[in-house]
Amino acid sequence: MERLPTDTMHRTTWHERARGLMAGIAAGNILGIEQEGWSRERIAAAYPDGVGEIDEDIGPPDDDDLAQALIIAEAAERGPLDPDDLGRRFWAWAETNGRGIGHLTSDVLALYGGDRPRCLGAPRGHGNVRAPAGVPIIEASRTAWQGSRAGNGAAMRTAPIAIRWRDDPAALVRNSIVSAVPTHWDPGCGWSCVLLNLAAASALAGEWMTADELLDAAGEGIRASLPELEPYGYEAEAPHAVRHAVQEASGAHIADLTLDGSSMGHTLLALRVGLIARWRASSVESMLTGVIEAGGDTDTNGAVAGAILGARFGLGAIPRRWRDRIAEIRAGQTPLEDLADRLVRAAGA
Repeated sequence: MERLPTDTMHRTTWHERARGLMAGIAAGNILGIEQEGWSRERIAAAYPDGVGEIDEDIGPPDDDDLAQALIIAEAAERGPLDPDDLGRRFWAWAETNGRGIGHLTSDVLALYGGDRPRCLGAPRGHGNVRAPAGVPIIEASRTAWQGSRAGNGAAMRTAPIAIRWRDDPAALVRNSIVSAVPTHWDPGCGWSCVLLNLAAASALAGEWMTADELLDAAGEGIRASLPELEPYGYEAEAPHAVRHAVQEASGAHIADLTLDGSSMGHTLLALRVGLIARWRASSVESMLTGVIEAGGDTDTNGAVAGAILGARFGLGAIPRRWRDRIAEIRAGQTPLEDLADRLVRAAGA
């Protein structure tokens, strides 16, 4: 793949790219909610002119992809992430909202809370939260993992970290992994978060990173925090499956992936989607609709790709009709652009 010194596709300020990242999470998530779990063929039959509009109704609370990304953003604004703090935040969300919660996250929180979270589907901040009465969140995550569960629920929420620690790669890597471990113990999940955030941070800076450069930067960042990360099962060398996913994505297009198969919720599929969006997109709309039309875990793949695309092209490149619809759906809640601005300020930029 040709290496470019800067990303010349769309010149915007990095503040506008940060706003694009946050808005992109919502655009991709909400655009893909209706088709979640559908096959490519079913989507093509139902949308002969393509998936171009947001069908989400006004009223329901944020879906899990966006809701958990906001949790990460709010925690990151305060400073370095802490697994116990994140556990409490995820539990409170699942108790009061919980819309779209994944099986693995639900299983972890059931162990942590001593009971299944109630998932009341209430707007943010509404409803009483029971005190968790189970095992510590790290123990719950490791137990629920069962040695093989590597879902995409950490990758879908991790992107705000790229804004907060854009200019501190070691902190970006450390916090990316810490964002994953409370619910997604598998190292592939943390590595996915690291690589997606390094790709997003390079987009925010208007720079370009090849597959090898991403992997090298990830390994260097892990080495910087290895004493803290080793107890979570991390090593400085990327697992073979992770390395293969990155190298494959460097030469692939979305159409080359099978996103609607039996492994549709796997973290390494989400990683491939995000990196292809980084390296192959000509516009936000064409890439994001292509991701949704490929089927599978459409809302999560959309959130992952949307974050990368927003970071690369900026807020103004996200279709205005999508942004207006998102504002209608989320009326009364903190605008995503405002949260992006807070993260930029927290980053000291």
